[in-house]
Amino acid sequence: MPLLPPIPALSWFNQHRLLTMVLVCLFHLLLSWLGLQVPFFNEHISLIWPATGFTIAVIWRLGYSYSISIAASVIMLTLYQGVPLASSIALGLGNALGPALAVRLFAVKKLRYQLDNARDLIWFLVFSIGVGTLITSVNGASQLWISGYVSDALWFSTMLAWWFGDSFGVLVFGIPLLCFQRRQWRLLSGWQFWTVLSLSGLTSLLVFWIPGAHLWSPTLLFVPLLVLLWIVLRQGLWASSVNVALITSLAVIGTVQGRGMFVDPEPLQSLFSISSYILVISLFSYLLAFLHQSGERTRDHVNSALQGSGLGIWQLDLQQDQVQFFGQAEVMLGYQPGELGRRFQHWTNLLHPDDAVPTRLALTQHLKGVTPFYQIEFRMRHKAGYWVWVLSQGRVVERDAQGRASRMVGSNTDISALKQADLAVSQLKDFYATVLSKVVTGVWVGDARHRLIYVNQGLSRLMSMAETDLLNKQILTDFPEQTLQHFRPFYYRAMHGLTPVRFETLPIQTPGGRQLFLSGWLVPLLKDGSFDGMIGTVDDMTQQRQYEQQILQLAFVDQLTGLPNRAALQDKARDLLASALQQQQQLVVYHIDLDHFQHINDSMGHDTGDMLLKMVAERLKMLTTAQDLLSRPGGDEFFLIRACRTEHDVLQTAHQLILLMSEAFAVEERMLQVSCSIGIALFPQHGLSFAELQRMADVALYAAKAAGRNRYSLYNPQMSEILHERLQLEHGMRSGLYAGQFSLHYQPVQTLADRQIVSVEALLRWQHPQLGSVSPVRFIPLAEHSGFIVELGEWVLQQALKQLARWRTQGVILRVAVNISTVQLRHPDFLRQLQQALTQHGVAGNQLELELTESVLAEQVEQSRQLLQQIRALGVTLALDDFGTGYSSLAYLKSFPLDKLKIDRSFVRDLLTDPDDRAIVHSVVVLGHSLGLRVVAEGVEDAGQLHQLQQMDVDEVQGYLLSKPLPPEELENWLRRVHSLGMPHLQ
Repeated sequence: MPLLPPIPALSWFNQHRLLTMVLVCLFHLLLSWLGLQVPFFNEHISLIWPATGFTIAVIWRLGYSYSISIAASVIMLTLYQGVPLASSIALGLGNALGPALAVRLFAVKKLRYQLDNARDLIWFLVFSIGVGTLITSVNGASQLWISGYVSDALWFSTMLAWWFGDSFGVLVFGIPLLCFQRRQWRLLSGWQFWTVLSLSGLTSLLVFWIPGAHLWSPTLLFVPLLVLLWIVLRQGLWASSVNVALITSLAVIGTVQGRGMFVDPEPLQSLFSISSYILVISLFSYLLAFLHQSGERTRDHVNSALQGSGLGIWQLDLQQDQVQFFGQAEVMLGYQPGELGRRFQHWTNLLHPDDAVPTRLALTQHLKGVTPFYQIEFRMRHKAGYWVWVLSQGRVVERDAQGRASRMVGSNTDISALKQADLAVSQLKDFYATVLSKVVTGVWVGDARHRLIYVNQGLSRLMSMAETDLLNKQILTDFPEQTLQHFRPFYYRAMHGLTPVRFETLPIQTPGGRQLFLSGWLVPLLKDGSFDGMIGTVDDMTQQRQYEQQILQLAFVDQLTGLPNRAALQDKARDLLASALQQQQQLVVYHIDLDHFQHINDSMGHDTGDMLLKMVAERLKMLTTAQDLLSRPGGDEFFLIRACRTEHDVLQTAHQLILLMSEAFAVEERMLQVSCSIGIALFPQHGLSFAELQRMADVALYAAKAAGRNRYSLYNPQMSEILHERLQLEHGMRSGLYAGQFSLHYQPVQTLADRQIVSVEALLRWQHPQLGSVSPVRFIPLAEHSGFIVELGEWVLQQALKQLARWRTQGVILRVAVNISTVQLRHPDFLRQLQQALTQHGVAGNQLELELTESVLAEQVEQSRQLLQQIRALGVTLALDDFGTGYSSLAYLKSFPLDKLKIDRSFVRDLLTDPDDRAIVHSVVVLGHSLGLRVVAEGVEDAGQLHQLQQMDVDEVQGYLLSKPLPPEELENWLRRVHSLGMPHLQ
């Protein structure tokens, strides 16, 4: 930032810098010559040196470069006076550098050269007289002493006289030159300025030039001061500074010549006296000028503020019944200032007839002291004829000796725009109130004290309460405590965080006893950045909550036995292990598997097998306590986890389980004898995670079965042979894939609306040379565990698409559904392999359907969603298989791009006899259709089930009633046979 910013008024000097520097040098010589005409002190020092004031003004207003002109002028003058060259140069540098240093300090303090405030003037005097002239005087006296013009004894008095002359020049000439502006030309052209200047000169000659005046009364010294006082009040700072220059010049010259009131035999005493007088009249006139200017500026600012703010000020004289207006009081009514006159009656005649009485009443009450302030809103007639709303405020400021009000002051404000805005807000409020009363969603508003101040009809209907009963209730205390325990944390989070907060499944009971679950938003209201209330919305989520509870039931409860399913087993086992580890307890895991249960299913049917499983579960519960975990993860397997102390306790419980299962089961008037095999693993000896314990118990179970079944086996490290057999099975899968041991069978799927065969599901079969037909239940988990499922799944996809392309050439148009493992789907190349396979076999994406397990939706949710969206973009249909046996939730179903839900066969099996199964299937159908999904029922085995599913609006079915899974050739024959019997065919 430059120390001296450019001054627009001096641009001519900047453009002609060289010429200006020459003119400055010549003018400085002229002022120096005038200073030499004043009588000397100590034969060498002039007590009036106007050149110093000129120097500071030039450097400050034009720039530091003009110090060169000043130094040149001093050098020429001193050489002309006979001073040696070295001393002349030193004097020139001192007379230039002293004022330049003072100007530098002005810039540091950011002073304005106009000196239009007291702060700038004080610092100007401190730096110019206390620094600038002090440097020039010390340097000047020293140079005269070095040149031999003054003796040692006269050095100090010479320096002091020099300083006095320079300071006089600053006060006399510096201030007028700095304060001079263009508007001063108007003052110079008037007769008043010259008249007053002449008067100042005459009074100065009277006091300071008449011989013997020192014998007069000192009060005469105030005569020039009185003249200065008039000048300050009438003509301002610059005129007063010119008169100060004239008065002090005449006073100094007269005193040096031995005249006037400051004559003294001692020269230094005379110098001190005249200096004090000059300082007093200068500071007095300048300070008074600043105070007067400050008052004028304040008045101008107030008037400008009143004009800009639209505020009208009035003063009422109650004794004279007159009113005086300032600012916009008259202008806001269309009148010019003064046009209404000063009669108070003229003002009251403009009041609206409906507002006259309330206004007089408010004024009277304040005049009598009833109210501390007068404040009222009324309408006044505008000059153009329309009405203006005015807010009038005021108070009594004077009372007479009897206490009666004699004077009031106040203000009027045009509030017409505010009134129109209030009307618009009121209309808008009525509009929104009407809208909010019609919406189903409940809406409420609470104030900063947590009171309900507004409720809509939607909330009233929802709560089964009248609006009047809800209003003024305390939000945080006047509702059931059970509800508030859930609600308060959300409310406080919104209130303290000043941000909207969502709440879910808030339980509340209506006065009628109906249990509801609510959800909604809490939006805090702000005023000046602080909490000022709350807006809330409420939606009834009771039905959705019921659906979610049913979904949770499907997700974590085995629908056949009512025991925790596989997902619940993993969660609860994890908690049990963590608790046992913390409490340093030992746990035992029993893996219970029914022996030859598949024979019962094959010989007596699945219904008999299901009834047997229920009875097994009930019998196992007889041995369990509330602290135990009994689960059926699937099939004919059960898990029991409980605390134990010794190995003897573990084996005794296993023996009891064997004995418990050895008793015959009465199923449909038949006695069935079923044994079980049990694998046992201990925590923490055999593993620290449930996955490890499950694996060890599984190894022990294989050992028990290998030992002849109907027995238990506690895991030990010597069971590695069983693990070796599993490895052999895994190896057999790999070699069997290349040996052609795997094949695909296809089970048809039929729509219930038109009985069309719309698709087939591809099911993997493994025919082992030694083991025979290996169930997918055995080898699929091993394939997933070993990672071979990726290669195996790709083979299945290729074979299915290849078969689909072959059928298309034969005129059979079907969609093929392929089961995709979670491990396979997670493979980074899955999407590329899928695209490549579709392209390779020329199959459109809409002819392929991928069936996913529910675990896909529960793991790596966002990544899975993106992948499924990319698959969906290929046109491929996505179905959720075995719905209800895994991890599904509404949140997943809503957010994933699914097309179908496939109801697991376990829910279809007892559809005709179990009301719970019917309710569950119905809920799944309603839920699926509400999400835009088609619903497929698996495991349909009789016509009654088919009829019931059709009544429930199930879209598609598959099962043994229609056909078992068939090889491609047999499926083609089956399609031809069905077509020949008159059932529709897709071609």
